[in-house]
Amino acid sequence: MEWMIKCVSKPDMVERRAATLKAHVAHLDKFKTETWYSGPMMVDDASNANGSFRVIDFPTRSETTPYIDTDPYTTAGIFQTIDIERLLPYTDLRQRDHDQIDGNAQFIIVSRTDPCAAAAVPDGRMAEFLTTHGDHLIFAGMLVDDDGKICTGALYVIDVADRDAADAFVAGEPLSRGPDGRSLTIERWRFGHV
Repeated sequence: MEWMIKCVSKPDMVERRAATLKAHVAHLDKFKTETWYSGPMMVDDASNANGSFRVIDFPTRSETTPYIDTDPYTTAGIFQTIDIERLLPYTDLRQRDHDQIDGNAQFIIVSRTDPCAAAAVPDGRMAEFLTTHGDHLIFAGMLVDDDGKICTGALYVIDVADRDAADAFVAGEPLSRGPDGRSLTIERWRFGHV
């Protein structure tokens, strides 16, 4: 099972993060097989990290929690919040298999919708959206409850020229923009250590 882990840093953690980086990378190296994506969330101008984003593969939440709880960034008290959500992948490309485009920026997009039935395979508006935007899509998946039956939203990782291009990417996003849609967030990210 795949899980999205999104961690937001406390304010003023730049020095602590730098001091803990080597131990953090050593921790990540223990989980290369399980890691689909891993990297820092960035402030808008990409000058500094303000969190961590990962997609990992563990059979259960009870195996996912110790993974993030023992990360040196967590034990050093860097994170203000840690969110773990189950994910049904719509794409199977992993970070180490993606060819980055020089000069592009990566973004994490999380769309939220009112609870609805989960779908392991995209259909209808979602399938059309993914096909239309395939050139810039690195990863896509449905966010679901731990049982995998109720959809709570979608996750997209994209590689585009800039924030304006990220905004254009989500203009027709079906879950957050539909009549039952609730919200959409776009955050700068970059590939980290895998």
